[in-house]
Amino acid sequence: MSRLVGPADRMARNTLLKAAVQATRLLSLAFVILAARVLGPEGFGKFTFAYALATLLGAALDLGMHSILVRSIARARSDTAEYWAAAVTLKLALLVPVGAIFAALPLVTARPLDTTAAVWLLGTAIALQSFIELAVCVFTGFERLEAELGVRIVEKLVLFGVGVAGLALGGRLLLVAGAFVVAGAVSLTLGVGLVHRRFARLAWHWHPAGARALARALGPVAVAFLLAFTTTRLVPLLVALLAGDVAAGYFGAAIRVLDVVMVAPVIVVAGVYPVLARLGPGEPEFRRVVISAVGWLLVLGAAVGLAFGHGAEWLTARVYGPRYALAAPALAVLGLAAGLGFLSHFLGFVLLALDRPRRLVMVAATSLAASIALTPGLVVTLGAVGGALALALVELVAVTGSLVALIPFIRLPFDRRAAKTAAAALGAVLVAGALPAGSGARLVIALAVYAAGLLALRPAPMRAGRRLLRGAVGGGDVRTRWP
Repeated sequence: MSRLVGPADRMARNTLLKAAVQATRLLSLAFVILAARVLGPEGFGKFTFAYALATLLGAALDLGMHSILVRSIARARSDTAEYWAAAVTLKLALLVPVGAIFAALPLVTARPLDTTAAVWLLGTAIALQSFIELAVCVFTGFERLEAELGVRIVEKLVLFGVGVAGLALGGRLLLVAGAFVVAGAVSLTLGVGLVHRRFARLAWHWHPAGARALARALGPVAVAFLLAFTTTRLVPLLVALLAGDVAAGYFGAAIRVLDVVMVAPVIVVAGVYPVLARLGPGEPEFRRVVISAVGWLLVLGAAVGLAFGHGAEWLTARVYGPRYALAAPALAVLGLAAGLGFLSHFLGFVLLALDRPRRLVMVAATSLAASIALTPGLVVTLGAVGGALALALVELVAVTGSLVALIPFIRLPFDRRAAKTAAAALGAVLVAGALPAGSGARLVIALAVYAAGLLALRPAPMRAGRRLLRGAVGGGDVRTRWP
């Protein structure tokens, strides 16, 4: 039987490759865990503050332009070199003023000398990473995500190798931060080289007209991106400033675990968003794709919530060691934030596919306002746990706002399968909640009961999953219609 190439096939291949790309983050996680063990809560708290501040620089250099660049390259691949030059020009124009402000921030906040130097080093690494993303945009626009996979593997191997060597040489904060700079420089060289040799003959030149056109195209997308990014990064900064470096170390340890599971919505978006953008809101298929994706995210989000909620103490002890025992309560609360974050991340891209960026701005602005109002009081009162609770509440605001914004176009993106997922999760909570806290058995039983509930109730769109998997690995007959 001949194989039909359609949206399901493309979603499958993109999703599988993006999952492999995200899996490379396990190497960076392993390095960060080793660094946390060597630096201790106070030293790792300084790293958490420096990294959170550095990511704000990355947000200012991004502004959502990567999604615009991917769309432009996919539609006109022959103009890739011009799009590249425009994006590089815009980023460099942003880097000069924003970089100067960023460099002054640790001085204004009167951070210790080693923290200030770490901020500058990690800022350099994040700036390099921002330019690496331009190469990734080319790979994505050409639908060659295997090239991104190769670049990411090299980047993480260099980070792990150089970072572990730095830890062995003394385990200082600056050696840890410097490893990110080295990895970024190697990765950028490789990524640009691949683009130049295989996709477009790059020739550097200033392209101010193209940069201005790109800036105009960003519009409200850039505003929404900055608001959303600031919302998530504000919390660790406030924990460090209001509760101290030790509390920031505990919070940072919990956040690193959260970052790992947050690859799930990124993977789903990589597979589904291009198809949603092509379908358009008038297509009946649009809502069916959204409901199926939401169904999978609910299943995964509930599993993460159960794992963190019932296994936080066990996970913290196994990952970070006994010195980080006080990070467990924050990790438990972050389970709820993760489940809600899965939905808010994906629903934001649904709004973009509907060409409703202004509604996305409203959701992002409301979430940021909620964070500003809630986070300081919670952090002062509860420390790291307060920061985790603030993140969970802000994600709840974001999900609620996104659903309200979507109702006029696709109604609520849920069906009876969502209730089945909730029932399976509730059964797991009731059974595992009766067991002693802190044991690995409680975690295993919670997930086992949840899995049994899923098998009995069958809430996830399993048929869609099987067909997408066949498309990804190259077997079977992949239809263009979403099951």
